[in-house]
Amino acid sequence: MEGGIPTRSRGTVTRQLRVSLPLGLLMLARPLAWGADLQVKLPEKPVVQGDLRGLRVTAAEPLIGLEARFRGLSLPRRPEGGGAYTVLLAVDLETPPGPHPVDVKAQGQSGQRYHRRVQITVADGRFPLQHLTLPKAMVDLDEETLERVRREEAVLASIWETWKGEPSWSHAFIAPLEGTLQVSSAFGLRRIINGQPRSPHTGVDFEAAAGTPVRASNRGVVAYAGELFFSGNSVIVHHGGGLFTMYYHLQGYRVAVEQEVAKGDILGWVGATGRASGPHLHWGARLQGARVNPTRLLELSVP
Repeated sequence: MEGGIPTRSRGTVTRQLRVSLPLGLLMLARPLAWGADLQVKLPEKPVVQGDLRGLRVTAAEPLIGLEARFRGLSLPRRPEGGGAYTVLLAVDLETPPGPHPVDVKAQGQSGQRYHRRVQITVADGRFPLQHLTLPKAMVDLDEETLERVRREEAVLASIWETWKGEPSWSHAFIAPLEGTLQVSSAFGLRRIINGQPRSPHTGVDFEAAAGTPVRASNRGVVAYAGELFFSGNSVIVHHGGGLFTMYYHLQGYRVAVEQEVAKGDILGWVGATGRASGPHLHWGARLQGARVNPTRLLELSVP
């Protein structure tokens, strides 16, 4: 396919990463009993648009299966031991502010089935707004380029849908660059270009010299490695459970699709490929399709 987009491995990926649900979850198809003993610990800090938070779920007895849903998304969960679970809550950056329910279903070791609904109040992210005036040729794409962009968007959409499986990350996430991070464009930035609103900035841009090594933020499998029109040389790592981190505008990369990477492995080097005015790293994160602030990964407390 044009644009350096590999599609050969899509079927293989599905076979490797799709994991069957525990037997306990299959039993949840039967009518649920409300269980007052199911506890969901909510975040202490306010939840804002683009947030990524861990919820701790426990019960009076060990749990053998759990499912949590938020705005139609099935949230990944990791067992902590003793029947407790950590559930990752992802709030898309364009989630309407206000209260939203999180539904948690579980089964205890005794066979008791639980269903607990809690309310999460999402606050406005108050993202910055930037007005830019650029030459028309830099903003309005010709039909051939638009067609390429559409093909690339379709390939990326298939990645978000195809790569599933259980969470595979280990302990805390790390920043993709060593040393002090210098942010040049914040997450959620709204741009008005030549008077027209553009899509919000779905990642964080870090200033860095060309050739600076870019590291995997955690353990995972490479879901994409290739060139894209807007983001240039790009690497996407799947950490299981539908959690992805993205590394864009690379000078070059040293990994391939389906390759396993460990936390801290070098994926490539900072560059200025794609639509970039200078060398920098665009770091992004998605969980089950929700576009979240990648810096929240650095704040997660996971077992």
